[in-house]
Amino acid sequence: MRIHFTRLDLARTQLADGPDPMWETVNSLQALQGRYGQADLAHWRSETAHELRGSGLATAVRHQLFPLVPHAAYFPDLVTPLEGALGLEAGIDAMLSTPRSRIAAEIDQLKPDRAGRAQLERFRDGRASDLAACGDLIRAYYKAAVDRIHETITAAVDRDLAVRRTAIHTGGVEGMLSSYEPLMRWRYPVLELPSHPSARDVHLQGRGLRLIPSYFCRTHPLTVYDGSLPQVVVYPVRHTAEAGDNQALARLLGETRAAVLISIHKGCGTGQLAERVGISAPATSHHIGVLREAGLVASSRSGTTVHHTRSRLGDALVRRHRSGNGPGSL
Repeated sequence: MRIHFTRLDLARTQLADGPDPMWETVNSLQALQGRYGQADLAHWRSETAHELRGSGLATAVRHQLFPLVPHAAYFPDLVTPLEGALGLEAGIDAMLSTPRSRIAAEIDQLKPDRAGRAQLERFRDGRASDLAACGDLIRAYYKAAVDRIHETITAAVDRDLAVRRTAIHTGGVEGMLSSYEPLMRWRYPVLELPSHPSARDVHLQGRGLRLIPSYFCRTHPLTVYDGSLPQVVVYPVRHTAEAGDNQALARLLGETRAAVLISIHKGCGTGQLAERVGISAPATSHHIGVLREAGLVASSRSGTTVHHTRSRLGDALVRRHRSGNGPGSL
């Protein structure tokens, strides 16, 4: 995906002040349905599933929120309104105030199963009681799944924002956009999102862009579907373990390559590894190739699938550089 800027767009580009509760809600719902981010979301998934079952929310979340926010490339833009920047209540109010014609148009693009279709039809009809019930469910889910780790989310987002603000201070908005490589590539006048599932071009045409860091966004940056809406890019932030562990190894290999070597720990395919690290599959393949040439990684092919594991040397290198970072096992 390519986002095209003018000079006016650069002047109107903004960095969010913190996590957006609506985007975190949506991204966490997708994380519950998907299996990506095992290295840093597995514990959260387990605890959240237990919390939802214990509070009696599991069935409602599965049958009502999962169809509305599926683990798919498309979900309705109405669930991530700009007003989410003002807080959860403002975001929910904006979502439930969406004109019926837009609700219908966006819901109609979903492809639910038979059970999910019935729930979506109720939301699509826009009856006040059904919309209010959806809002209440989102509030309850947010409290159980997202707000429960509010401090962890905020800390991870704040660490990322500190990096971006430093980049702005030293290089302006273009310096900040450049700081996202390899996740995003900035070459004026285009910001490229190489791992985004869409290959479309979006021209900002003076509207500017809002960049939103997200704890639960893991696989690639996200954007709104409708190119006529105010444009945002929601991008993954590094989690505590990713940011703090293996600093010496990162100095030796480079931050991204060290993350690739660490994340291979139990073996995986290229796509799975790309999800764990949060970079594109081509970038992952490149780093694996370098590590393989250095004797740190071994790769084996079975049909069209390539499986990667750390070599004994790779294991020893990771173990040695982890030894000074406190207890922990791979």
